Formats: sequence, C-alpha cells, structure tokens
Amino acid sequence: MDEKSTTPTRIYPSTPLEQPVLPNEQQQALLPPAPPTYTQATGAAPTTTGQNTSHVVVITPGAPLVYGPAPVDIQCPYCHNYTRTRLRFRPTSRTHLIALLLCLFQLYCFVCLPYCIGSCMNTAHYCGMCDRYLGTYVRE
Repeated sequence: MDEKSTTPTRIYPSTPLEQPVLPNEQQQALLPPAPPTYTQATGAAPTTTGQNTSHVVVITPGAPLVYGPAPVDIQCPYCHNYTRTRLRFRPTSRTHLIALLLCLFQLYCFVCLPYCIGSCMNTAHYCGMCDRYLGTYVRE
C-alpha cells in the first residue's frame, strides 16, 4: 500500500480560528469611538497662560419676526415646533370710536359691524401647538 493513503487527512485545523473574547472587551468593541479632543479637532496645541479665563457665550437672535394681519409659519420659541400661528382679534380704541360714530349717526343696526371685521382690530398671534402668545400686529 501506498504511504499517503494510510495517513489520515485532517479536515479541521488543530487550533480554533476564533480566539475567546471576554464580555467586557466585546462590549468595548461595540461602542462607537470617542470623539476627538479639542486639540485633535483644531490641530493646535492648547495655550496656557496661567491666568483664569472665563468664556462668554453670546446668543444673538435671528431677524425679528414681523407679524402681519395673516397667519405666519414659524418655529415656536416655547415648544420649538414648526407651526402656523392662530389669530385672535382684539378691539382697539379705534374700533370703539367707529362704533360710537355709527351710534351718533343713528345707524344702530351697524354698531356691531366694527367688532365683526378683523381689519378694525389688532391681531394677536398665538402658537398653533402650545397656544402661547407670540406677538401682536397693531393696525394704524
């Protein structure tokens, strides 16, 4: 007989290909990498002058939103939702003056008319989601 045919052939390796991993190491491998430090991100070495420095953060609001007689699409500063404002009309002294003039001209049927027309009153804007007051459009 041939010598090659008598020696058994190994199909599997003698040592396992996978190496055992501890549970703690496995958990560390699944976590995302830590973010870079400030010096790594900026590429500059930190400067230490030995003085206590304080950081001041200045928050500048965007352009002020001018409310008009119609509803406006905004991001509410209170609930931070994008929504359309709700309108509520408030009578002004001009509204009362028009009603008084209609009364003086004995047009009693039309006295309530200035209180029904939105163009005779100021427009108050409220958030459509949280219903908080946002601003007023004053008629001139």
